[in-house]
Amino acid sequence: METQSLTQEEIDVSKPINFAPRELSLFKAELDKQLEEGNGINILKALRNARYWAEIDRRTERIKAGHWVEHDLIEVDDDE
Repeated sequence: METQSLTQEEIDVSKPINFAPRELSLFKAELDKQLEEGNGINILKALRNARYWAEIDRRTERIKAGHWVEHDLIEVDDDE
C-alpha cells in the first residue's frame, strides 16, 4: 500500500503515514496535550500540528546551518 509523509500538503486518511523521528515525537506530544486538556483527541489536528512544528524545526535548523538569504526592505512611498 502506498504511504505518505507529513510533509505533504494534504493528509489522506486512507493511506498509512510515515513519521520522521521528530514528527513522531511532536505528534505524541500533541496527543498528550489534547488528553491533558480533557476535550478528547483530534487525530487530524494532532497530525497538522506535528507537521507544522516539524517544518518550523527544519527551517530553524537550515537557518542555523547558514542556509538563508537576506533581503533588503523595500519601502513604498505612500505619497504617490
